[in-house]
Amino acid sequence: MEKVRVGWIGCGGFARYRMSRMLECLEAEIVALADPDPNQIAATKARFPQLADVPVYDDYRAMLAAGGLDAVSIASPHTLHAEQILGALEAGCHVICEKPLVTSVAQAKAVLAARDKAGKKGMVSYQRHLQPEFRYIKDKIASGEFGSVQFVQALQCQEWKVATAGTWRQVPELSGGGQLNDSGSHLLDILLWVTDLKVDTVSAIIDHRGTPVDINSTLSIRFEGGALGSISVVGDAQHWYEDITIWCEKGTFFMRNGKLSVSDAKGNRFGVEGLNIGTSHPDRNFLDGVLDRDWIQAPFECGLRVIELTEAAWESGRQGGTPIKVVRG
Repeated sequence: MEKVRVGWIGCGGFARYRMSRMLECLEAEIVALADPDPNQIAATKARFPQLADVPVYDDYRAMLAAGGLDAVSIASPHTLHAEQILGALEAGCHVICEKPLVTSVAQAKAVLAARDKAGKKGMVSYQRHLQPEFRYIKDKIASGEFGSVQFVQALQCQEWKVATAGTWRQVPELSGGGQLNDSGSHLLDILLWVTDLKVDTVSAIIDHRGTPVDINSTLSIRFEGGALGSISVVGDAQHWYEDITIWCEKGTFFMRNGKLSVSDAKGNRFGVEGLNIGTSHPDRNFLDGVLDRDWIQAPFECGLRVIELTEAAWESGRQGGTPIKVVRG
């Protein structure tokens, strides 16, 4: 296969950003667009003149039925993901899906089973898996150089409530949840991925801030093996800020707004810059995976781990912070 023929489900603003990344790759050929909103189709064709003659569909099922696709990229409202992934796999397509993969554990298990049955590649578009700083942390922890992880702390602040007001992201029937399963999905995923920790129980306090979805959330986590975690997602902030700290037996990793520094066993702290690992992006990795030139860096299993934790946190929040056991599939 010299070209990967890709059909796109969802053609909104962020999808167009993703299309620009995919079209940088010579192996990609976008051959179909599906979106129920003709304005989004028009905006997409205006931005990418090379797609002027590409067939368009107001229903993704018609696009899949038309055939001629090797892969599908999904960038639609969250609660639609599972159905669209299952349809694409049944049509014989590889799938890359925007985060979150799905909005329930049951859906995650269904798409994993369908992927395996179809024998296709499935990826969640978690770009941090390809970011040098996070790959550095993961490699160091996996090597055992820093000993076992003892404690994880993370804070994510965004003006999410204001920025998403009036959009589908605050409509539970379309979003499936609020910031915890939207922007917060990136935070939960990367912590679980770099540490390889398995969640045992989570206790969560959640504030909807007058909206139908979770806005501010704080999670207290106990991991298997005894490590602890504290995660705060603040969607009613006035600014963007992110802070991650991972304490290990023999040192600590500090990520402050994307800048990494490390403290060694003696307490000496130094910055880590100029890394040359993982400088690709999800669409590049997905195409390489489809062409069997690389392994998928953020497989569907990552989406399962995230929704397992998220769903348990939502339940704990409904129960006023009662610790909930995370049952992993």
